[in-house]
Amino acid sequence: MDWEQRKLGDVLSKFDYGLNSASSDYDGKNKYLRITDIDEQTHRFNLDNLTSPKVDLKNKDNYILHPGDIVFARTGASVGKTYKYREDDGRVYFAGFLIRGRINKNFDTSFIFDTTLLPKYSNFVKITSIRSGQPGINSDEYKKYVINIPTINEQKYISKLITNLEELITLQQRKLKLLKLMKNIVSYNLVVSHKLASNNEIKWKAVYLKDIARIYQPTTITKKDLLPKGIPVFGANDYIGFYNKYNHETDQVTICARGASAGHPNYVKGPVWITGNSMVINVDETYINKKFLYTLLTFTDLKRFVTGGAQPQITRENLNSLKILLPSIKAQNNLSAIIENLSINIRKVQLSINSAKRLKQFLLQNMFI
Repeated sequence: MDWEQRKLGDVLSKFDYGLNSASSDYDGKNKYLRITDIDEQTHRFNLDNLTSPKVDLKNKDNYILHPGDIVFARTGASVGKTYKYREDDGRVYFAGFLIRGRINKNFDTSFIFDTTLLPKYSNFVKITSIRSGQPGINSDEYKKYVINIPTINEQKYISKLITNLEELITLQQRKLKLLKLMKNIVSYNLVVSHKLASNNEIKWKAVYLKDIARIYQPTTITKKDLLPKGIPVFGANDYIGFYNKYNHETDQVTICARGASAGHPNYVKGPVWITGNSMVINVDETYINKKFLYTLLTFTDLKRFVTGGAQPQITRENLNSLKILLPSIKAQNNLSAIIENLSINIRKVQLSINSAKRLKQFLLQNMFI
């Protein structure tokens, strides 16, 4: 490929500042794009909370975005954030803290937009936006950003590859969202409401949690005890490092015992060192399916057992009064298998998304000079 250096001001024209207007409720037609409406990850228009400009739009057509338009955030913490207009976004006005550039002939909009996703662009923004007060970049400064550009056909080829990957990622993310929703609904109906399992087929028995599990807080280790590698250490609600031994060889169900997340259940893979910031619900000595128990606790209001104001906590004494409904171990295993199949599909889709994102990053780093 024969590439040449060009400034952004050579490939985009009509560097205009946006509409100086507050927002109002969406009127059903005129959408208003503000910095906060541009998704941090996808750079697409977030259509979840639409608004309209709070101003008479007569004679304001010059603030409407068109195909070939790219907008740049010019101030604030999100300075440098970009968005490429898409026709399916509809009638969009851009707000005052944005700058709009319009693509010139013989340049591909998507290719130019993709150059704003490169580390080189991030460095440009970081250096150029330095101000004595709030960070910012004006239109003249944006025009000076230097990019390397091949022929128009090569631009289109590269941008098509990136666009296809973005569309794949978007579709897989929608699929992931639906699968998670399906798992949530199925899990609730299987384990809690029992609507997907006839009471004539499965018998449910009320038991106290203390009667089927050992409930305790393990020994806590300090931060200075943590190692760069070894056995994973699980804290209140997540993994916090590594240690040279484990205190639980098998998987465990835990409940966050302290802090803002007190009462939140977790499924922790063994071998692992679990700290005293978690309450272990150990059923190793009873005939209980751990994943079934975890799912059940996920739909149980455990916050009602949390005490303390400044430092919320959950205690074993409070959990002793928790009564749950359990079917036979055979039924637990069968119901858990249904939920686990959905979990497997969720993990597969997530892996597909992660792979596509890595490939996109690879292309951005290697197909742009």
